[in-house]
Amino acid sequence: MTITITLDHPLTQTYMVHSALLVVKLLALSPMAAMTWVRKGIFPNPDIVRRAYLSELKNLAPFWLVGALYVTTRPPPDVGISLFRMFTSARMIVILGYATRPVPPVFTDFALILSYLITCYMSMYVVYYYRDAI
Repeated sequence: MTITITLDHPLTQTYMVHSALLVVKLLALSPMAAMTWVRKGIFPNPDIVRRAYLSELKNLAPFWLVGALYVTTRPPPDVGISLFRMFTSARMIVILGYATRPVPPVFTDFALILSYLITCYMSMYVVYYYRDAI
């Protein structure tokens, strides 16, 4: 079985763009998590920023790995693109819920669960696709 992944394929480009957007978000949190003081009103507690940063690290690393593997399975482009967009949107909602609290907790919880389920789905899709290798 030969798998060809091209950089001009819409699914590959969507994965790369959304991965980069998530990196930018993570990089924006990094200096805030390292600061000993945080401007009141936006991040009232430095521990909240640190927890948000750690949550992002724990959730983004599996997504980046599984997302790259998922692209190799040649899923339907509209499904893959939708999954990448939903994951990125969900993680943005989660970080807004952690950081500034403009998002009701029920939406933050839903977004957290959604991002987890998307990563699980892609993982199982990869395992099923490459099941002959087991």
